Parts: sequence; structure tokens; C-alpha cells
Amino acid sequence: MSARIRLVTLDAYNTLFRPKGSLSAQYAQEAVKHGIHVTKAAVSQNFGESYKSQLERAPFYGLQLGMSTRQWWEELVYATFLGAGANKKDLDPVFNDLFNSLYTRFMTAEGYTTFPDVRRTLIQLRKSGFQMGVISNSDERVLSVMKSLELNDYFDFVLPSCMAGYEKPEVQIFEKACDITGVRPNEALHVGDDIEKDYYGARNAGMYATLLKRCKLSYQDSAPDLITDSVPGQIPQTIMSLQELCPLLLGMNDKQLPTSRDDGVVAASP
Repeated sequence: MSARIRLVTLDAYNTLFRPKGSLSAQYAQEAVKHGIHVTKAAVSQNFGESYKSQLERAPFYGLQLGMSTRQWWEELVYATFLGAGANKKDLDPVFNDLFNSLYTRFMTAEGYTTFPDVRRTLIQLRKSGFQMGVISNSDERVLSVMKSLELNDYFDFVLPSCMAGYEKPEVQIFEKACDITGVRPNEALHVGDDIEKDYYGARNAGMYATLLKRCKLSYQDSAPDLITDSVPGQIPQTIMSLQELCPLLLGMNDKQLPTSRDDGVVAASP
């Protein structure tokens, strides 16, 4: 029995959209407005370290510890500014307002912008008849970001990990995405930029997958998704731009796709 790809799911951060400019620069610039002077380099270095520490202390946004996602980020941002050299006596009186401004910024298009290849690709996929969804290791703010960037209408669903109850690469979050649309895993393909969370996570759930490897840009200096252990083994099928995705999918559907979890992705003909 052969299968056809009916559902395409995509990662959000670093796949559909990215921070405007440098994330650490946005933190430093917002801090200045509140009288806190830290350098972009110091924020960049300490954000990554604070992020790792927060993940170890309170995995998955601390939800199992009774924390809210907002509280989780508040602790992380506070630790970042202290580590970047902010004086506690200066920071404490203004931190609530500073954090609120940053938290709100990264709920909207004020903090993010889409990649140039996104809208054209989404239009092509829609015209080709694919069901589409987003699977994101993120808090609930990804919903407002997608709406603010005017991406919502292209997708049948957006599934943040904090609402799914699972994080990539856990197979359950991919299974939930298939359940939402009534599609079997072997009729779905996932695209993302993280080899472990996106590629192998989807493959282990029985889906097809391809890895998006955009060129690393300056905004990525402190992106949380970059903090990951390397995965040994052969590099899977990759694309450098989402513009390659529609030809890849149409090529796959023109072939007899196996229904088992064969290694790799069937590539479109060159």
C-alpha cells in the first residue's frame, strides 16, 4: 500500500519567523529605556547560560512545578540581566516594567519578522491542497505571534508544546498534530531547523521529515533553540530554503511512498 503526503507541519521559531535584528540587542535596548545599561555581548552570553540553568531547574516551563510560563520567563530574564552586569539595586525597582515590555514585545510582530520565503511557500502549499499545521516548542505566545504576523490563515492549527503537554522530540506531540487533522503519520511531513527535535522527533513518530538549514545569521547569537546537544549519525535530507519544499512534496507524491519508517526523506528529482 502506498501513501501520499496530506499534512505538512512546520516548526515556528527560525523556520517561519525570527527576531527582528539581534535578540540580545533588543534586550539591551529595552533595558536602556528603564535606566539599565548592559551590553549586547553580555546579554548574549548570559542569556544562553541562564536558559540552560532554567531548563535544568524547571524543565518544560516549570509546568510540573506549578509555574506559569510567564513566571518561568520572568526568572530567566531577571537572571540574564543580573549576569549581564545589571546592579540589583537599580534593576529591582524597574524590573516589572522592563520585563512586561519585553514579554509583550515578543508576543507580536514588534519582536519578530517572517523569513522572505515563508508567505510564497505557504500560498503554494495551500494551492496544492495540503493541510498545514505548526508544531512549536514554545509557550502560548506563539499563537499571538502568528496572528500578529498574519500567518494564522495559512494553517489549520498551531500547536504549542505548553498546550500539547509534550515537547519535541517526544512522539506524542507529533501524534497530536496528526489526530487534529485525522491524518495518519505516514501521510504527514514535518519541517524544522533542529535535527533532534524536528527531524528525528518526527521520524520516530512515523512521519516523514526534512531538515531546514538556513544560513546562521547574527540574530541567532542567543536563540534558545540553538542550545542543543549534537546528534551523531548521518545528516538527513535537507533544504536550504522553504521554496524547495513544494517541489519536494510534489515529487514525493508522484512516487510510491513506503508506509514504514524508512530512513531519510524521498527527495524530489533534481
